[in-house]
Parts: sequence; C-alpha cells; structure tokens
Amino acid sequence: MIALIVVGVIVALILILLLLPLTLDFAYDGDFCVKVKYSGITIFDNKKSEEKAKKQKSNTKTSKAPKKDGFLKRTYKQKGLFGTISYFSDILKIVLKKTSRIIKRLKFRRFKFDLTVATDDAASTAIRYGEVCAAVYPVAALLESMIDLKSKEINVCADFEKNKCEFKSSVLVKSAVIYWLISLISILVEIYKLQRKESEENERKQSKDRNGHNDGKASRNG
Repeated sequence: MIALIVVGVIVALILILLLLPLTLDFAYDGDFCVKVKYSGITIFDNKKSEEKAKKQKSNTKTSKAPKKDGFLKRTYKQKGLFGTISYFSDILKIVLKKTSRIIKRLKFRRFKFDLTVATDDAASTAIRYGEVCAAVYPVAALLESMIDLKSKEINVCADFEKNKCEFKSSVLVKSAVIYWLISLISILVEIYKLQRKESEENERKQSKDRNGHNDGKASRNG
C-alpha cells in the first residue's frame, strides 16, 4: 500500500512538472540571444553562458580544440543566406502540415521577421527578393492559419542602394512542457525523414552520374 502511494505521488509530481509552462525567447540582431524560462524562472541564457565560458578560458590555459559547426552554421556555409531561408521554409511547410495538431498547443506571444534584401547588383537583388518572398510569406500564412499570433511583424523589402543584407528576428513562445516535448519529437522525426529522403536522392543521383561516366568510358574504349 505504501509503495502504491509513493508511486502515485511520484507520478502526480511528474504530471505537475510536465504541465508547468516553459517559455522560449529567441532573438537575432547580428547576434543570437536565447532565453528559456521554466515556470517564470530563467533556466538558460546563452549570453550568461558565453560570459562564464570566457571567464573560465581566461582563468585556465587549455589547448584550443577545433569547434564543430552546428547544423544551422553548416547549412548557412553550404547554401548562403537566401539558400538557407528557402531550405528551412520548405522544411517548415512540410513539418507544420504534419504536426499541425501539436503546434496549435504552442502559444506564440511574439513573432517578428525583418529582412532587407540587398546585393551588389540591382537585378540580382530583385531576383533574390522574389525568391525570399516566395519562401517566407507562404510559411507565415500557414503558421498564422494554425496558431494564434498575439504579435506579428513580418517585413521583407529590397534595398537597391545597399550591398549587404540586414536580418532581424524575434520569437516568444510559451506552452506546457509536455507539449514542447511532443512538438520537439514530432518535428525532429519529420526533419529526419526529410534529410534521409534528401540523402537517398543525392546518392541515387551520384550513382547515375557514375554509371553514366563508366558507360561513356566503355563506349570510347569499344
């Protein structure tokens, strides 16, 4: 009997913890700023973490190990800004449709996206502006149809006098921990499926190219 009471108390505590609110505050204005609050208490702040890491480095002399780039940085290096926006827009459209019932549980208190498209060529700027609009606005419309956006600002414009893009973004999302976990798992599963499909298609394409190259060599030798 005591064992059942203990188990019941533990289960009840876990349920209470899972139902408490978790808030994600993300911002980018030339530098990333991420804060996570659990039931109103800040449990993660990347700025403070970076400051602590700098202090520890200054106090201890250690050999510098090469840092591995994260998925976002690798994608940015491979595809550039416009390619990265288009890539993640395509992923978001598919993921949002597949996980719409779960995403609706997330409460977006703030959603801001501000991008000024600019290159060193006016024609290229116009083309890039069209590509970004085609990638961003359908996702924004889909997101707005699924969830209640308390504060929304989406602005994409072209500046033909500048030669460098300017990007700012800010998102504040709040929901119970359990819905965060379910959403995260669902999104990761869908992203994994998409990446696996993409890698399989790349392998098939490379295999066809190799076969075509070998056939060309055989015909020349014959």
